Amino acid sequence: MKKSVVLVTVIFVLLISLTAVNAQEVDVWEKAKEEGVHFRAVGNEPGWLVEIRDDHKIKFINDYGDLEIKAPVDDLWLGPAGEDKIYYVENDVIQFQVIIMKKSYQDSMSGENFPYQVRIVFPNKSYVGGGRLLIEPEN
Repeated sequence: MKKSVVLVTVIFVLLISLTAVNAQEVDVWEKAKEEGVHFRAVGNEPGWLVEIRDDHKIKFINDYGDLEIKAPVDDLWLGPAGEDKIYYVENDVIQFQVIIMKKSYQDSMSGENFPYQVRIVFPNKSYVGGGRLLIEPEN
């Protein structure tokens, strides 16, 4: 009887743990959306992410969190259909572009598919990854 109770308890704890892990994976994107992030993208080697709010503010995190840049968008180029975009950040401290293309992208490590391919371009380095639109732009 004790073995059955222990076994059921262990299985229950494992199921709760697995549910919590899955919830955390989904929560990153949902949390960003709840915080007003309109577009979010991620990439690997090293791990990075970019978040864009209202086409006005960009947050770029690189090296698994060792580097964080928050900057206003200085200029924005829109493609003919409005889905491709290039965000320009150019000031006395930093210069880079975030290029978003409506082109599917598959993450090389996780195999996850994204509807947008994203390239972050610095003067001496670039990063490629995938992203999603979290909040539709207002017309």
